[in-house]
Amino acid sequence: MNLLIFLSAVALGIIAVTEIVLIFTSLPRRNSPAYLAILPIFAEDSEFDERLDHIAQKGCGRQNIILVNYSANPHQIELCSRFVQNNPDAVFIEHDEIENFFAKSFAISLKM
Repeated sequence: MNLLIFLSAVALGIIAVTEIVLIFTSLPRRNSPAYLAILPIFAEDSEFDERLDHIAQKGCGRQNIILVNYSANPHQIELCSRFVQNNPDAVFIEHDEIENFFAKSFAISLKM
């Protein structure tokens, strides 16, 4: 009986270690669920250029980039416009359009 318990514990340990290794080593695949990167834009954000660059470089498996304009200055608007032109998965929207954007994206009916 002790041998059976020991073998069960060893088997469960091997399974647990395998799961942990797979969780930390698996990369997103093409058929992985889509995920979003959302970047709010405020005029007083002095590091906006770096944030936009960081999002552009971290594209591992990402499907959509949503740039949300809260109070962007003209320089930020120009950067976003160029970014959207160069990245077909990017969208530049106003903050009051977020609810409608997600409703269309996820086929959610809005109750008014």
